Amino acid sequence: MATQSTILEKATSWDNICFPIVEEKLQDLLPGSYKLLPSDRQRAIVGYMPDGTQHVFALQSDEYTLIPNDFLRSVVDSVATDYKIDARYTSRGDFGINIILPDSLKVGNERIYKNLIINNSYTGKSPFNIQGSSIESTNEDKVRISYYRQICANGLMGWADEFMSYEEYFNWLANGQPKKYLDALKEKVEHVNIERIKKEEKILAETFHHKGLNLEFFKEHLTKILKNFTAQNSSVTGAIYNKLVQVALPTDADVQQVILESGLPKKLASMAVERLRVEEQELQTDANLWLLYNAANYALFNGKSALTINERFKADQKAFHNIAQMAL
Repeated sequence: MATQSTILEKATSWDNICFPIVEEKLQDLLPGSYKLLPSDRQRAIVGYMPDGTQHVFALQSDEYTLIPNDFLRSVVDSVATDYKIDARYTSRGDFGINIILPDSLKVGNERIYKNLIINNSYTGKSPFNIQGSSIESTNEDKVRISYYRQICANGLMGWADEFMSYEEYFNWLANGQPKKYLDALKEKVEHVNIERIKKEEKILAETFHHKGLNLEFFKEHLTKILKNFTAQNSSVTGAIYNKLVQVALPTDADVQQVILESGLPKKLASMAVERLRVEEQELQTDANLWLLYNAANYALFNGKSALTINERFKADQKAFHNIAQMAL
């Protein structure tokens, strides 16, 4: 069955995405004449919407742990007071939440703002993650740094902060983007902590799917992640962005083909080309790899598509790496 295409809704306040959400026994929601057959999914995730309706987002088993957006708001508020929120969400209960801090970075002639992105879902189909990583694999001490770009009102999903240096990131690209870090560091293995890298490879393979979660432990872990994120200053990703600004897009380049090769569906690739031309005029500059990546990012999070929020994030990450590879 085909998935319905959708345009992501936008919210600049927690209130728009923090409606009451509860777990109900499915049997209690049905008329008395209905009897459920044995099944492991007899708990309904019910949202009480602002318009007075109730939405059943999913049926789950006893192992499922609901993470309400209001719970996330309480954790963020306990760590940061000076921030803005910009969320993307669907009516089906998927959320991408940008937590925008005042700290900023200059990229070319623009200023972009430090940003933490939290993905949450009431369907159970998309994993909860922070900056694109599962909660278990997120390093409490060194969290990826994302940035928010005001001109397109989007959080940028392209990251390189899991690499130890700017040079190692481009070495990884030059080696064909291998999945394992050790393969990316062929010429510099003697200078790295191999045991730490092996541990990172293991935890990066894990995925968190809302099962059997202790919310008190989760809250403590999430709070540490947020505190360390607010304290971080340096970012390999920011250095990559400044490199992309310096690399002009060849005048004879087939821009749409480049974006298609970066992994975007055809309709979103067309939208990205249009956005690139708009920003060339607005910023009065020729196209460069920075604008190309942002055009892809804009299309992914503003275009109509059957991609889930989580799939859009993955597509954005792929586009970022493929476009950065053009700077080699």
